[in-house]
Amino acid sequence: MDGEGTERFEQAGANMKTDLDLLALVRRGDPAGATGLFEKYSAALLRFSDRMLSNRAEAEEITQEVFLKMITRVEQYDGRAAVSSWLFAIAANACRDRLRRSRRATVVPLESVAEAPSKAEPVDHRVQERERRQAVRQALARLSEEQREALVLARYHGMPYADIARTLQITEGAVKTRIFRAMETLKEIFAEGGSQWNAMTS
Repeated sequence: MDGEGTERFEQAGANMKTDLDLLALVRRGDPAGATGLFEKYSAALLRFSDRMLSNRAEAEEITQEVFLKMITRVEQYDGRAAVSSWLFAIAANACRDRLRRSRRATVVPLESVAEAPSKAEPVDHRVQERERRQAVRQALARLSEEQREALVLARYHGMPYADIARTLQITEGAVKTRIFRAMETLKEIFAEGGSQWNAMTS
């Protein structure tokens, strides 16, 4: 195998590293580990934090904070949960701390973190889409912290109930209860406005 082929093979191997492999690099002080995990999970953690706080700037701070804590507390990872669940747990705790400090009575929704719409899309459709997303964010803000974080992890990040339970350090039964109550509350909120709740519209 020539030099170029060897380099491509080694790069492919690097791209196939598991989360545990990357965390092992973090433990050894190799920046490639933190970089790999950041590239893999930063976007999802930003979306999660933004939906919890409805504040993009604070969500970006939380995302950076998660990876700083991951590096400084890497020895605390005990392997009982997936690395991704551990990172979301750090984010959830950071969001709770931020909400407690701010003592918000209401949360002001911001623009969606999702991909920007196509420029070819009609302006009126974009406005309608933005308003719809903001309405969903306002509704999410009316949930309790506990209900919101369980719902966001399940509906927006596709996390299984068992993983949510480990992330939030509660039972699976509690996860199901929180999501059920959140869905019922959201249905009531949207019924007030004459529309139906769709968990994937934010």
